[in-house]
Amino acid sequence: MINREKRLLRIMLFIFIAYMLPFQIAPVTYHYYSDYRESIDRLHHNIERYTTLGRRAEYWKTDNQRAKKEHEEIEAGLLSGKTRELMGANLQSLVRKLAKNKGITSKSLDPPDTSFSTGEWVLVIQSMQLEASSRTLMAFLKAINENKVNLEIVSLDIRSYRKKLTGTIKITAFSHLASE
Repeated sequence: MINREKRLLRIMLFIFIAYMLPFQIAPVTYHYYSDYRESIDRLHHNIERYTTLGRRAEYWKTDNQRAKKEHEEIEAGLLSGKTRELMGANLQSLVRKLAKNKGITSKSLDPPDTSFSTGEWVLVIQSMQLEASSRTLMAFLKAINENKVNLEIVSLDIRSYRKKLTGTIKITAFSHLASE
């Protein structure tokens, strides 16, 4: 190679580098480095987020268990039965059984009223005329309050006659009507 060719080759190399460096190599290198920094920042952000989620997981786990337990308690407190008639019969049977176990004389049990509902929920009302002593009535009321099915006394009308209490009690319970 002669000097002139060498000089031409150097000039061509200088022009190539002068063009390639600012217009090709520098932007590619800048974008590569910028993307690399962004990916590192995203990785740090994800690590912080997953660490926070990991710390919150125990809270959500206990909260979920509490909600499930609460749901089971509510479900256990509902009357069983798939139809309104079965729900009414179950409440009537339960009231009759509680009265008998506590020494209450049931004079009459009205048919249960299941006409109050809101789509899926049914309010069942059971009326009963009773005869009892004050001791047995208190035991009966306590048994209603402590029953696993959530029973509520809507009204209690009691009259005393010759050391006997007679009256009427209305007891309600809720049930969840299965969707058809």
